[in-house]
Amino acid sequence: MSRIVVATIALGILVAGLAAANLRRDPGAFEVDWRLVSPPAREVIVEPPTRGAIIQTVAAPGKVEAVEEAEIASQLVGRVVAVKVKDGDSVKADDVLVQLDDTDAKARLDSSKARIERLRSAIEQAGSDVDKANRDAKQSGTLAGRGFTAPNELADARTAVAKSQAALAMSRHELIESEAMRRTSQQDLDRTTIKAPIDGVVAGVNVDVGEVVIAGTTNLPGSVLMTISDMNRMRVRADVDETDVPLVRRGQPALVYLQADQLHPVAGTVDMVAPKGKTKDEVVSFETLVSLDGSTAAAHSALRPAMTATVEIEVRRASAALGVPAQAVVHRRRKDLPNTPSVRAWAERNARSPGEKAQEAELRYIKIVFVAEGGIARARPVETGLSDERKVEILSGLKPGEPVVVGPFRTLDELKDGDPVKPVKTLSEAEAAR
Repeated sequence: MSRIVVATIALGILVAGLAAANLRRDPGAFEVDWRLVSPPAREVIVEPPTRGAIIQTVAAPGKVEAVEEAEIASQLVGRVVAVKVKDGDSVKADDVLVQLDDTDAKARLDSSKARIERLRSAIEQAGSDVDKANRDAKQSGTLAGRGFTAPNELADARTAVAKSQAALAMSRHELIESEAMRRTSQQDLDRTTIKAPIDGVVAGVNVDVGEVVIAGTTNLPGSVLMTISDMNRMRVRADVDETDVPLVRRGQPALVYLQADQLHPVAGTVDMVAPKGKTKDEVVSFETLVSLDGSTAAAHSALRPAMTATVEIEVRRASAALGVPAQAVVHRRRKDLPNTPSVRAWAERNARSPGEKAQEAELRYIKIVFVAEGGIARARPVETGLSDERKVEILSGLKPGEPVVVGPFRTLDELKDGDPVKPVKTLSEAEAAR
Protein backbone atom coordinates (compact mmCIF):
# COMPACT_ATOMS: atom_id res chain seq x y z
CA MET A 1 0.00 0.00 0.00
CA SER A 2 2.83 2.38 0.87
CA ARG A 3 4.33 1.88 -2.60
CA ILE A 4 1.04 2.90 -4.23
CA VAL A 5 0.84 6.05 -2.10
CA VAL A 6 4.43 6.97 -2.89
CA ALA A 7 3.84 6.44 -6.63
CA THR A 8 0.69 8.56 -6.52
CA ILE A 9 2.49 11.37 -4.69
CA ALA A 10 5.38 11.22 -7.17
CA LEU A 11 2.99 11.37 -10.13
CA GLY A 12 1.22 14.39 -8.62
CA ILE A 13 4.53 16.17 -8.12
CA LEU A 14 5.49 15.42 -11.71
CA VAL A 15 2.18 16.79 -13.06
CA ALA A 16 2.49 19.92 -10.91
CA GLY A 17 6.04 20.45 -12.12
CA LEU A 18 5.05 20.11 -15.75
CA ALA A 19 2.10 22.46 -15.29
CA ALA A 20 4.31 25.06 -13.61
CA ALA A 21 6.89 24.79 -16.36
CA ASN A 22 4.23 25.15 -19.02
CA LEU A 23 2.71 28.23 -17.34
CA ARG A 24 6.12 29.85 -17.06
CA ARG A 25 6.66 29.21 -20.75
CA ASP A 26 3.20 30.43 -21.77
CA PRO A 27 1.27 32.24 -19.03
CA GLY A 28 -1.77 32.74 -21.30
CA ALA A 29 -2.27 29.04 -21.95
CA PHE A 30 -4.26 26.58 -19.91
CA GLU A 31 -3.06 23.38 -21.54
CA VAL A 32 -0.44 21.25 -19.82
CA ASP A 33 2.70 20.46 -21.78
CA TRP A 34 3.37 16.78 -21.00
CA ARG A 35 6.73 16.77 -22.74
CA LEU A 36 9.59 16.24 -20.30
CA VAL A 37 12.08 17.80 -22.69
CA SER A 38 11.21 21.04 -24.52
CA PRO A 39 11.51 20.74 -28.31
CA PRO A 40 14.38 22.62 -29.95
CA ALA A 41 13.60 26.05 -31.33
CA ARG A 42 12.61 26.04 -34.98
CA GLU A 43 14.72 28.14 -37.30
CA VAL A 44 12.44 30.58 -39.07
CA ILE A 45 12.67 33.48 -41.50
CA VAL A 46 11.07 36.67 -40.21
CA GLU A 47 10.15 39.89 -41.95
CA PRO A 48 8.22 42.94 -40.70
CA PRO A 49 5.13 43.98 -42.65
CA THR A 50 5.83 46.67 -45.22
CA ARG A 51 3.79 49.28 -46.99
CA GLY A 52 3.53 49.31 -50.75
CA ALA A 53 1.26 48.78 -53.70
CA ILE A 54 -0.80 45.60 -53.82
CA ILE A 55 -2.54 44.92 -57.11
CA GLN A 56 -5.27 42.30 -57.42
CA THR A 57 -5.52 40.82 -60.90
CA VAL A 58 -7.75 38.42 -62.78
CA ALA A 59 -6.08 36.05 -65.24
CA ALA A 60 -7.78 34.70 -68.35
CA PRO A 61 -6.64 32.81 -71.47
CA GLY A 62 -7.18 34.39 -74.86
CA LYS A 63 -6.09 34.78 -78.46
CA VAL A 64 -4.65 37.75 -80.29
CA GLU A 65 -6.63 39.16 -83.20
CA ALA A 66 -6.74 42.26 -85.35
CA VAL A 67 -9.41 44.83 -84.58
CA GLU A 68 -9.95 45.26 -88.32
CA GLU A 69 -9.77 42.06 -90.32
CA ALA A 70 -11.37 41.47 -93.71
CA GLU A 71 -12.02 38.12 -95.33
CA ILE A 72 -11.74 38.62 -99.06
CA ALA A 73 -14.33 36.80 -101.16
CA SER A 74 -15.72 37.09 -104.67
CA GLN A 75 -19.18 38.57 -105.27
CA LEU A 76 -19.65 36.67 -108.50
CA VAL A 77 -18.68 33.41 -110.20
CA GLY A 78 -15.52 33.73 -112.25
CA ARG A 79 -12.20 32.22 -113.25
CA VAL A 80 -9.05 33.65 -111.68
CA VAL A 81 -6.62 35.04 -114.26
CA ALA A 82 -4.17 36.80 -111.89
CA VAL A 83 -3.24 36.85 -108.19
CA LYS A 84 -1.37 40.07 -107.41
CA VAL A 85 -0.30 39.38 -103.79
CA LYS A 86 1.14 36.67 -101.58
CA ASP A 87 1.21 35.93 -97.85
CA GLY A 88 2.89 38.64 -95.81
CA ASP A 89 2.51 41.44 -98.38
CA SER A 90 1.48 44.85 -97.08
CA VAL A 91 -1.36 46.44 -99.04
CA LYS A 92 -3.25 49.70 -99.06
CA ALA A 93 -6.97 50.17 -99.52
CA ASP A 94 -8.01 49.79 -103.22
CA ASP A 95 -4.87 47.86 -104.16
CA VAL A 96 -5.67 45.07 -106.66
CA LEU A 97 -5.56 41.62 -105.07
CA VAL A 98 -7.13 39.23 -107.59
CA GLN A 99 -8.23 39.63 -111.20
CA LEU A 100 -11.09 37.51 -112.56
CA ASP A 101 -11.89 36.82 -116.21
CA ASP A 102 -13.98 39.81 -117.35
CA THR A 103 -15.00 38.59 -120.83
CA ASP A 104 -18.61 37.80 -119.94
CA ALA A 105 -18.99 40.95 -117.84
CA LYS A 106 -17.73 43.13 -120.70
CA ALA A 107 -20.09 41.43 -123.13
CA ARG A 108 -23.07 42.06 -120.88
CA LEU A 109 -22.03 45.68 -120.45
CA ASP A 110 -21.66 46.17 -124.21
CA SER A 111 -25.08 44.60 -124.74
CA SER A 112 -26.61 46.96 -122.19
CA LYS A 113 -25.01 49.98 -123.85
CA ALA A 114 -26.25 48.89 -127.28
CA ARG A 115 -29.79 48.43 -125.98
CA ILE A 116 -29.66 51.92 -124.47
CA GLU A 117 -28.63 53.43 -127.80
CA ARG A 118 -31.37 51.51 -129.61
CA LEU A 119 -33.97 52.73 -127.12
CA ARG A 120 -32.81 56.29 -127.46
CA SER A 121 -33.32 56.04 -131.22
CA ALA A 122 -36.72 54.42 -130.60
CA ILE A 123 -37.65 57.32 -128.33
CA GLU A 124 -36.73 59.81 -131.06
CA GLN A 125 -38.85 57.85 -133.51
CA ALA A 126 -41.74 57.62 -131.07
CA GLY A 127 -41.48 61.37 -130.50
CA SER A 128 -41.74 61.98 -134.25
CA ASP A 129 -44.74 59.65 -134.41
CA VAL A 130 -46.40 61.64 -131.61
CA ASP A 131 -45.79 64.90 -133.48
CA LYS A 132 -47.23 63.44 -136.72
CA ALA A 133 -50.25 62.05 -134.90
CA ASN A 134 -50.89 65.41 -133.28
CA ARG A 135 -50.71 67.14 -136.68
CA ASP A 136 -53.05 64.60 -138.25
CA ALA A 137 -55.49 64.92 -135.38
CA LYS A 138 -55.44 68.71 -135.64
CA GLN A 139 -56.07 68.56 -139.41
CA SER A 140 -58.90 66.08 -138.94
CA GLY A 141 -60.45 68.39 -136.38
CA THR A 142 -60.32 71.33 -138.76
CA LEU A 143 -61.89 69.33 -141.58
CA ALA A 144 -64.51 67.91 -139.26
CA GLY A 145 -65.46 71.45 -138.25
CA ARG A 146 -66.09 72.30 -141.89
CA GLY A 147 -67.99 69.11 -142.46
CA PHE A 148 -65.45 67.55 -144.82
CA THR A 149 -64.63 64.46 -142.76
CA ALA A 150 -66.58 61.80 -140.97
CA PRO A 151 -66.65 61.65 -137.13
CA ASN A 152 -65.01 58.21 -137.10
CA GLU A 153 -62.00 59.57 -138.97
CA LEU A 154 -61.56 62.20 -136.27
CA ALA A 155 -61.80 59.50 -133.60
CA ASP A 156 -59.18 57.37 -135.41
CA ALA A 157 -56.83 60.37 -135.52
CA ARG A 158 -57.19 60.91 -131.80
CA THR A 159 -56.61 57.20 -131.15
CA ALA A 160 -53.41 57.37 -133.19
CA VAL A 161 -52.23 60.24 -130.94
CA ALA A 162 -52.87 58.19 -127.81
CA LYS A 163 -51.10 55.13 -129.25
CA SER A 164 -48.04 57.13 -130.27
CA GLN A 165 -47.86 58.75 -126.84
CA ALA A 166 -48.10 55.33 -125.16
CA ALA A 167 -45.34 53.99 -127.40
CA LEU A 168 -43.15 56.95 -126.44
CA ALA A 169 -43.78 56.38 -122.71
CA MET A 170 -43.02 52.66 -123.08
CA SER A 171 -39.71 53.40 -124.79
CA ARG A 172 -38.77 55.83 -122.03
CA HIS A 173 -39.50 53.20 -119.33
CA GLU A 174 -37.48 50.62 -121.22
CA LEU A 175 -34.63 53.11 -121.34
CA ILE A 176 -34.76 53.49 -117.54
CA GLU A 177 -34.69 49.70 -117.19
CA SER A 178 -31.76 49.44 -119.56
CA GLU A 179 -29.87 52.11 -117.67
CA ALA A 180 -30.29 50.04 -114.50
CA MET A 181 -29.08 46.94 -116.32
CA ARG A 182 -26.07 48.90 -117.58
CA ARG A 183 -25.19 49.93 -114.03
CA THR A 184 -25.49 46.31 -112.91
CA SER A 185 -23.28 45.16 -115.76
CA GLN A 186 -20.74 47.85 -114.93
CA GLN A 187 -20.77 46.75 -111.28
CA ASP A 188 -20.20 43.12 -112.30
CA LEU A 189 -17.30 44.22 -114.46
CA ASP A 190 -15.83 46.19 -111.57
CA ARG A 191 -16.19 43.15 -109.31
CA THR A 192 -13.96 41.11 -111.57
CA THR A 193 -11.15 43.23 -110.13
CA ILE A 194 -11.02 42.36 -106.40
CA LYS A 195 -9.42 45.14 -104.35
CA ALA A 196 -8.29 45.53 -100.75
CA PRO A 197 -11.00 47.14 -98.57
CA ILE A 198 -8.54 48.23 -95.83
CA ASP A 199 -4.85 48.80 -95.21
CA GLY A 200 -3.15 45.76 -93.76
CA VAL A 201 -1.11 42.61 -94.23
CA VAL A 202 -2.18 39.73 -96.45
CA ALA A 203 -2.51 36.31 -94.82
CA GLY A 204 -3.96 32.94 -95.78
CA VAL A 205 -3.94 33.32 -99.58
CA ASN A 206 -6.12 30.44 -100.73
CA VAL A 207 -6.48 30.96 -104.46
CA ASP A 208 -4.42 30.22 -107.58
CA VAL A 209 -4.61 31.25 -111.22
CA GLY A 210 -7.09 29.12 -113.14
CA GLU A 211 -9.40 28.34 -110.23
CA VAL A 212 -13.09 29.17 -110.43
CA VAL A 213 -14.38 31.10 -107.45
CA ILE A 214 -18.02 31.23 -106.42
CA ALA A 215 -20.06 33.87 -104.68
CA GLY A 216 -21.63 33.11 -101.32
CA THR A 217 -25.35 32.66 -100.82
CA THR A 218 -27.59 32.26 -97.81
CA ASN A 219 -27.10 28.49 -97.63
CA LEU A 220 -23.75 28.19 -99.41
CA PRO A 221 -20.65 30.05 -98.21
CA GLY A 222 -18.53 31.56 -100.93
CA SER A 223 -14.84 31.10 -101.64
CA VAL A 224 -12.61 32.92 -99.10
CA LEU A 225 -9.62 34.00 -101.14
CA MET A 226 -7.48 35.51 -98.38
CA THR A 227 -7.52 37.59 -95.21
CA ILE A 228 -6.24 41.11 -94.65
CA SER A 229 -5.41 42.16 -91.09
CA ASP A 230 -4.62 45.65 -89.86
CA MET A 231 -1.54 44.93 -87.75
CA ASN A 232 -1.52 48.45 -86.29
CA ARG A 233 -4.64 47.81 -84.21
CA MET A 234 -4.58 44.58 -82.21
CA ARG A 235 -6.62 43.15 -79.36
CA VAL A 236 -7.04 39.97 -77.35
CA ARG A 237 -10.30 38.04 -77.13
CA ALA A 238 -10.13 36.47 -73.66
CA ASP A 239 -12.46 34.14 -71.74
CA VAL A 240 -12.92 35.35 -68.15
CA ASP A 241 -14.25 32.77 -65.68
CA GLU A 242 -17.69 33.39 -64.22
CA THR A 243 -16.24 33.64 -60.70
CA ASP A 244 -13.99 36.55 -61.73
CA VAL A 245 -16.18 38.45 -64.20
CA PRO A 246 -18.04 40.53 -61.53
CA LEU A 247 -14.72 42.31 -60.85
CA VAL A 248 -13.96 43.11 -64.50
CA ARG A 249 -15.02 46.49 -65.85
CA ARG A 250 -14.52 48.39 -69.08
CA GLY A 251 -11.48 50.68 -68.95
CA GLN A 252 -9.44 48.59 -66.49
CA PRO A 253 -5.73 48.27 -67.33
CA ALA A 254 -4.36 44.89 -68.33
CA LEU A 255 -1.13 43.16 -69.27
CA VAL A 256 -0.98 40.59 -72.06
CA TYR A 257 1.64 37.83 -71.83
CA LEU A 258 2.26 36.00 -75.10
CA GLN A 259 3.14 32.32 -75.04
CA ALA A 260 5.95 33.20 -77.44
CA ASP A 261 7.38 35.89 -75.15
CA GLN A 262 6.52 35.71 -71.45
CA LEU A 263 9.11 38.29 -70.39
CA HIS A 264 7.78 41.30 -72.29
CA PRO A 265 4.07 41.90 -71.62
CA VAL A 266 2.00 44.20 -73.81
CA ALA A 267 -0.11 46.86 -72.12
CA GLY A 268 -3.82 46.96 -72.85
CA THR A 269 -7.23 48.14 -71.68
CA VAL A 270 -10.49 46.26 -71.21
CA ASP A 271 -12.74 47.37 -74.05
CA MET A 272 -15.80 45.14 -73.67
CA VAL A 273 -17.22 42.45 -71.38
CA ALA A 274 -19.91 40.24 -72.89
CA PRO A 275 -23.27 40.54 -71.12
CA LYS A 276 -23.97 36.84 -71.67
CA GLY A 277 -21.67 33.94 -70.93
CA LYS A 278 -20.89 30.88 -73.00
CA THR A 279 -20.56 27.28 -71.84
CA LYS A 280 -17.82 24.92 -72.96
CA ASP A 281 -17.18 21.57 -71.27
CA GLU A 282 -19.57 22.65 -68.46
CA VAL A 283 -17.40 25.71 -67.75
CA VAL A 284 -19.04 29.14 -68.05
CA SER A 285 -16.91 32.04 -69.23
CA PHE A 286 -17.52 35.56 -70.49
CA GLU A 287 -15.88 36.86 -73.64
CA THR A 288 -13.80 39.94 -72.89
CA LEU A 289 -12.03 42.16 -75.43
CA VAL A 290 -8.75 43.77 -74.39
CA SER A 291 -7.43 46.46 -76.75
CA LEU A 292 -3.65 46.63 -76.94
CA ASP A 293 -1.72 49.86 -76.66
CA GLY A 294 -0.75 50.88 -80.19
CA SER A 295 2.81 52.00 -79.51
CA THR A 296 3.61 49.02 -77.29
CA ALA A 297 2.07 46.53 -79.71
CA ALA A 298 3.90 48.07 -82.69
CA ALA A 299 7.21 47.72 -80.86
CA HIS A 300 6.53 44.06 -80.02
CA SER A 301 7.90 42.12 -82.96
CA ALA A 302 6.46 38.77 -81.81
CA LEU A 303 2.83 39.93 -81.86
CA ARG A 304 0.77 38.04 -84.46
CA PRO A 305 -2.95 37.31 -84.92
CA ALA A 306 -4.16 33.94 -83.54
CA MET A 307 -1.34 33.79 -80.96
CA THR A 308 -2.17 32.29 -77.57
CA ALA A 309 -1.91 34.75 -74.68
CA THR A 310 -2.68 35.13 -71.00
CA VAL A 311 -4.38 38.34 -69.91
CA GLU A 312 -3.92 39.77 -66.42
CA ILE A 313 -6.57 42.41 -65.72
CA GLU A 314 -6.02 44.82 -62.84
CA VAL A 315 -9.31 44.84 -60.94
CA ARG A 316 -8.27 46.42 -57.61
CA ARG A 317 -5.30 48.37 -56.30
CA ALA A 318 -4.12 49.52 -52.88
CA SER A 319 -1.32 52.07 -53.22
CA ALA A 320 0.07 52.09 -49.65
CA ALA A 321 -1.21 48.89 -48.09
CA LEU A 322 0.35 47.21 -45.06
CA GLY A 323 1.25 43.79 -46.40
CA VAL A 324 3.07 40.55 -45.63
CA PRO A 325 4.29 37.81 -47.96
CA ALA A 326 1.43 35.60 -49.10
CA GLN A 327 2.86 32.44 -47.52
CA ALA A 328 2.89 34.08 -44.08
CA VAL A 329 -0.93 33.99 -43.86
CA VAL A 330 -2.03 30.50 -42.79
CA HIS A 331 -5.25 28.93 -41.54
CA ARG A 332 -5.88 27.31 -38.17
CA ARG A 333 -9.02 26.04 -36.49
CA ARG A 334 -10.46 28.10 -33.66
CA LYS A 335 -10.15 25.16 -31.25
CA ASP A 336 -6.41 24.82 -31.97
CA LEU A 337 -5.65 28.40 -30.86
CA PRO A 338 -5.10 29.60 -27.28
CA ASN A 339 -7.61 31.88 -25.63
CA THR A 340 -5.45 34.98 -26.02
CA PRO A 341 -6.84 38.55 -26.18
CA SER A 342 -6.36 38.72 -29.94
CA VAL A 343 -8.22 35.44 -30.46
CA ARG A 344 -11.03 36.55 -28.15
CA ALA A 345 -11.25 39.83 -30.06
CA TRP A 346 -11.56 37.91 -33.31
CA ALA A 347 -14.30 35.74 -31.81
CA GLU A 348 -16.22 38.86 -30.76
CA ARG A 349 -15.96 40.35 -34.27
CA ASN A 350 -17.02 37.05 -35.85
CA ALA A 351 -19.84 36.02 -33.55
CA ARG A 352 -21.48 32.67 -34.02
CA SER A 353 -24.20 32.82 -36.64
CA PRO A 354 -27.78 31.90 -35.71
CA GLY A 355 -28.25 28.15 -35.83
CA GLU A 356 -24.52 27.44 -35.76
CA LYS A 357 -23.54 25.03 -33.03
CA ALA A 358 -20.71 25.82 -30.64
CA GLN A 359 -18.81 22.76 -31.85
CA GLU A 360 -19.10 23.96 -35.45
CA ALA A 361 -17.84 27.41 -34.43
CA GLU A 362 -14.80 25.80 -32.82
CA LEU A 363 -14.00 24.02 -36.08
CA ARG A 364 -14.13 27.25 -38.07
CA TYR A 365 -10.84 28.20 -39.74
CA ILE A 366 -9.18 31.52 -38.91
CA LYS A 367 -6.62 33.43 -40.94
CA ILE A 368 -3.55 34.01 -38.79
CA VAL A 369 0.08 35.05 -38.95
CA PHE A 370 2.78 33.98 -36.50
CA VAL A 371 4.75 36.71 -34.75
CA ALA A 372 8.07 35.92 -33.06
CA GLU A 373 7.85 37.31 -29.48
CA GLY A 374 10.81 36.56 -27.21
CA GLY A 375 11.67 33.39 -29.06
CA ILE A 376 8.08 32.11 -29.01
CA ALA A 377 5.68 31.94 -31.97
CA ARG A 378 2.40 33.73 -31.24
CA ALA A 379 -0.67 33.29 -33.44
CA ARG A 380 -2.36 36.54 -34.45
CA PRO A 381 -5.77 36.46 -36.15
CA VAL A 382 -5.77 38.98 -39.00
CA GLU A 383 -8.26 40.57 -41.34
CA THR A 384 -6.97 40.55 -44.93
CA GLY A 385 -7.78 42.70 -47.92
CA LEU A 386 -6.32 42.63 -51.41
CA SER A 387 -3.75 40.06 -52.47
CA ASP A 388 -1.48 39.46 -55.40
CA GLU A 389 1.06 36.78 -56.25
CA ARG A 390 3.49 37.89 -53.55
CA LYS A 391 1.74 39.92 -50.84
CA VAL A 392 -1.45 40.02 -48.81
CA GLU A 393 -2.91 43.23 -47.42
CA ILE A 394 -3.37 43.23 -43.63
CA LEU A 395 -6.33 45.34 -42.53
CA SER A 396 -6.14 44.59 -38.81
CA GLY A 397 -4.41 42.35 -36.26
CA LEU A 398 -0.83 43.35 -37.01
CA LYS A 399 1.32 46.43 -36.44
CA PRO A 400 4.19 47.76 -38.55
CA GLY A 401 7.59 46.54 -37.40
CA GLU A 402 6.45 43.29 -35.79
CA PRO A 403 8.60 40.28 -36.77
CA VAL A 404 6.30 38.05 -38.82
CA VAL A 405 7.29 34.45 -39.51
CA VAL A 406 7.33 34.08 -43.30
CA GLY A 407 9.13 30.77 -43.78
CA PRO A 408 10.23 28.12 -44.39
CA PHE A 409 6.97 26.79 -45.81
CA ARG A 410 7.13 23.39 -44.04
CA THR A 411 7.80 25.08 -40.72
CA LEU A 412 4.82 27.40 -41.19
CA ASP A 413 2.62 24.44 -42.06
CA GLU A 414 3.53 22.66 -38.79
CA LEU A 415 3.99 25.69 -36.50
CA LYS A 416 1.73 26.09 -33.46
CA ASP A 417 1.14 28.89 -31.00
CA GLY A 418 3.74 28.71 -28.24
CA ASP A 419 6.39 26.82 -30.20
CA PRO A 420 9.93 28.09 -29.61
CA VAL A 421 11.43 29.76 -32.69
CA LYS A 422 14.80 31.12 -33.63
CA PRO A 423 14.88 33.86 -36.30
CA VAL A 424 17.88 33.23 -38.54
CA LYS A 425 17.44 35.73 -41.37
CA THR A 426 14.96 38.05 -43.00
CA LEU A 427 13.12 37.21 -46.22
CA SER A 428 15.11 39.75 -48.17
CA GLU A 429 18.36 38.19 -46.93
CA ALA A 430 17.11 34.71 -47.84
CA GLU A 431 16.20 35.86 -51.37
CA ALA A 432 19.55 37.58 -51.75
CA ALA A 433 21.33 34.35 -50.73
CA ARG A 434 19.63 32.34 -53.49
